[in-house]
Amino acid sequence: MRVLVLLCLALLCCGASKLCDTGGLCSCDRTWGKIECSCTSTEIKELTLSPSNVPEGTVYLRIQNCSKVYVSPHTWVNHREVRHVEFFNIKELIIESNSFSWNETLALEPVPQPGLAVSIISSRIREIPSYTFKGRLTGITFNNVTIGKIRAFAFASLHNTEKLELIECSVTTFEAQAFKKFSLEKLKIIGGHFGGSVPSRTWVDLEVHNELLIERVIFSTLRSSAFIIHGPKIFRLFENYFDNVEGEAFHVKMHGKTLIQNNIFKTLAKGAFIRISVEDFIIKIKGRPALQFENNTIEFFENGCLVFNTTSVEAQLDHILLNQTCSCTLLETWSSELDFHSSLHNHQNQQESYASDVFWCKQDVSENNGRSYIHFKDFSQQCVVTTGLHMFLIIILTSSLLLLALVLLVIFLWNRRRSRYQKRWINVPTTPNNDSKKKKLNNKGSNVQNKSENGQDSRLIMVVPGGRTYREMELHVIEERTEPIVEHECVDTTIDERFVNNR
Repeated sequence: MRVLVLLCLALLCCGASKLCDTGGLCSCDRTWGKIECSCTSTEIKELTLSPSNVPEGTVYLRIQNCSKVYVSPHTWVNHREVRHVEFFNIKELIIESNSFSWNETLALEPVPQPGLAVSIISSRIREIPSYTFKGRLTGITFNNVTIGKIRAFAFASLHNTEKLELIECSVTTFEAQAFKKFSLEKLKIIGGHFGGSVPSRTWVDLEVHNELLIERVIFSTLRSSAFIIHGPKIFRLFENYFDNVEGEAFHVKMHGKTLIQNNIFKTLAKGAFIRISVEDFIIKIKGRPALQFENNTIEFFENGCLVFNTTSVEAQLDHILLNQTCSCTLLETWSSELDFHSSLHNHQNQQESYASDVFWCKQDVSENNGRSYIHFKDFSQQCVVTTGLHMFLIIILTSSLLLLALVLLVIFLWNRRRSRYQKRWINVPTTPNNDSKKKKLNNKGSNVQNKSENGQDSRLIMVVPGGRTYREMELHVIEERTEPIVEHECVDTTIDERFVNNR
C-alpha cells in the first residue's frame, strides 16, 4: 500500500509530458513517435507509466536499466498508435491488472489495425496479476525474466495474437488457468525453469494455429491436463527435462505431426501422451500424421507409460534409452511395460519386435567396449549365452552332486548289508571256563545240545576271517566221551623171555 501511495505522488508530480521533458532520462523522436528512456545516466532510478504521462502519438517506447518501473492499469487505452513497448534490464517491474490491455473491442473495422507488441527482457516481476494481458496484443515476449507467480487469467481474452514466447524464464508458481482461452499463431516456451508443479489446466483452451514449441525447459512436476491446446500444425517437445510427468499431461488436438525428441523423463506415468490425437477431418484428408518419439531417456516409469492413441497418430519410436542397469531378469518385463500401442488395438507381435529394436539400457563401460548403453536386442543375446552357460554349469554341478549322493548311498547300503548278514569267527578257547566245565559234567554222555529259542546254538559265534564270505558252510560236531582208565596187573615177562632164549 505504501508503494502505491508513493507511486501516486510520483504521478502527481510528473506532468503529462514528463517522459519527454526530463531531458536526460528519455529521448523522444516526435517525428517517428519513438521514445527511449534509460536510468543509467541520471539520478532518477524509478519510473511510472500511466495514461497521462505517455505522450500522444507514441509508436515505440523502450525503458531500460531502471531499478523500478510501475505500469498503471489501462496505460495504453488512449494510445491507438502505439505498436511496441519494451522493458529491458528492469530490476523490479510492477504491473497491475489491465496494465497491458489494449483495444479490447471485437467490432469489425474497415481496416484491421495491428495490435500492440510487449517485450520484457532481463527483468524481474514479482507477480503477474489476473487480466494483465488483454485485448489485441500482436505479440507477448518474455526473455530472461524471473517471475514469482502468474495468477489465474493473467493471459486471457487475447485477440489477433501472433505469438506468445517465454524464453529462458524462471517461474516459481503457476495458478490454474493462467493462460485461458485465446487464439494465437505460435506458442513458444524455450529454456528456463518452472519450479514447483505446473498444475492442471495451466494452458487451457488455447487455439494454436501454427506451431507449439516446448524446448530446453526444466519442469519439476507436470500435472495431468497441464496443456489443453487445439489445432497446432506441428508440436515439438525438444530437449526438455521432466522430473515427473503425470498421466494425460498433454491434451493436444493436432492438425499435423508431433515430434518428441531428446527429452529426459525422470519419472513417466502411465498414459502420459495418450491424449495427443489428431482431428478427424485431418485424418480423412491426409491420413494419420506421424508421432515421432526419438532419442528420449526414461529412468523410472509405470506400466504403459508409452501408450499412444494409434487410431489417430502413427507412432514411430526409435532409440529410447532406459537409464537403468541392464538386467536379464527384468528385460522381458521392461519390454512389455514400455508398451507404446493404444489399448484399443493389440499389436503384441509388433510390440515385441519394437522392444528389441528400439530400447537401450545402461551397462558398464568396461563390459561393453566403451559404450555406456547397449541395445535390448544385443543384451538379450548376451543373456541367452550367459543363461545357457549358467544352466550348463548348474546341470553339471547338480548331476555331480546327485552322482556323488548316489555313490555314497550305495556304499552305505552295502556296508549296512554286510554288517547285518556277516558272521564272525572267534578262536576256540583252550581252557574252558567254570560254567563250561559244569555244563560238561552235567551233560556227560548226553547228545543233547543247548539251543536258544530260535533253534540255533547260542554258544556258537562265527567270524569270517580276512573279510571273506563263505556262502556254504558245514559244521561238524565231534563229541568227546570220557571213560575211566582200567588198571591192569603188570607181569614181568623178562624172566620168561630169558628162559626161552636159554633153551
